[in-house]
Amino acid sequence: MRLKTRILLFASIMIAAAVLLCCTLILKLVRTQMEQDAAEKATAAFDEVYSDVIRLGNSVDDPAYADTYMAYKVRKADKTGTYTLSYKGSYLINNVGFSPEPYLIPGEESTDPMQSFCRVFGTLYHVTGQTVYCFDRSYVLTKVTDLSGLDDYLKSLAWRCVGIGAAVTAAFLLLAYFILSASLRPIKTLQSGAQAIASGNYHTRIDVKRRDEIGLLSADFNAMADAVESSIAELKEQNARKQQFINDLSHEMKTPVTSLLLNSETLVTRTVTEEDRQRALVRIHEQAKWIERLSQKLMQLVLLQGEIELVPSPVRPLLDAVSETVQDSLARSQITLTVACGEQTVPMDFDLLRSALVNLIENAIKASEPGSTVELIAEDHAIVVRDHGRGIPKDEIARITEPFYMVDRSRSKRLGGSGLGLALVQRIVDAHRAVLSIESEAGRGSSFFIRFSDTV
Repeated sequence: MRLKTRILLFASIMIAAAVLLCCTLILKLVRTQMEQDAAEKATAAFDEVYSDVIRLGNSVDDPAYADTYMAYKVRKADKTGTYTLSYKGSYLINNVGFSPEPYLIPGEESTDPMQSFCRVFGTLYHVTGQTVYCFDRSYVLTKVTDLSGLDDYLKSLAWRCVGIGAAVTAAFLLLAYFILSASLRPIKTLQSGAQAIASGNYHTRIDVKRRDEIGLLSADFNAMADAVESSIAELKEQNARKQQFINDLSHEMKTPVTSLLLNSETLVTRTVTEEDRQRALVRIHEQAKWIERLSQKLMQLVLLQGEIELVPSPVRPLLDAVSETVQDSLARSQITLTVACGEQTVPMDFDLLRSALVNLIENAIKASEPGSTVELIAEDHAIVVRDHGRGIPKDEIARITEPFYMVDRSRSKRLGGSGLGLALVQRIVDAHRAVLSIESEAGRGSSFFIRFSDTV
């Protein structure tokens, strides 16, 4: 059931109940008032007849004629034929069709008339009675007033109340329908917006300029739409990066695998000289080492998805280990490494941080000319690797930490690069809750800063 239908149904039930309650109270008050008026009128009429009967006095000499005499006095005073006279339960006069005496209820005072309302054979009556004495005999004089007209009037009034109540309810529902339609119209706009977002239109927003609850809901909806659009954009970007990663990995693996196949096929299917055989074996060895380096870096990237344990450790042993690790590469490229370190301690995973620094120095070596110097410096809770080589174009600095991204692809391939080194460095730095920043100028070299935010 729709919201508007439920609200209208609930409202109709409530207004109908309210109208019914009001009509019931009104009818009850009217009935009470009419019965009171009828009782007062009947009592006044009874008192008049009763006074006439008493006023006639006991003018008969023989008590044997008392019954006849009392009947005579009542008939003389009764002009409506609604009175009864009884003596010891036997009626001397009764034209009302039933015995009213059993319905009489004594008044608060002994001198007050007895009276009550009763319903006989479905008809409402008011009964008023009083005791009359004559010749030491006690008679009961009773007046019976037919109030069936009151019932008919109340029934007519009740039907009029039903009609008025139905008209009021219908008018209220009609007014409520238009008010609800206007109030719930923004919800339809919200529904349309939700359907648009569900169909992929994530830029959809709700323009509802209201300050009530629906306006607040619209603002929350727009905030949700912003979050959804942002999340979708982020997911698309992540998917694009993953796809690019897969494409680049496939491309990177294709070159060494192709070289391995060609050289191994040459050795298997052809008769070659010892020199060519040796050259093919060297090539196979180089390509296998390339694949090994590539797989190791990919494995490290995968392992760095989780948390690592950081232990506060001195920086000096780390820099010494890094310097020892890169000695062969420095010697082959005729590059000098200078190390400067103060007495400081940082939270680290020794092996991972050494791998990051080795990667930075290997990149610095590739970017430098023979005879130049690479600097490894630890100061102010930061570790810096600085070279004086080719530098990095400013528009490419933001992308060099992406997997497989290379500034000079042909030169990197020639020097054995895979484009994963700086991506691995970035992951290691993030795992250390540190920040990697790069400063570079074309033709003057680059500086890579690892700044630690939590030091000891």
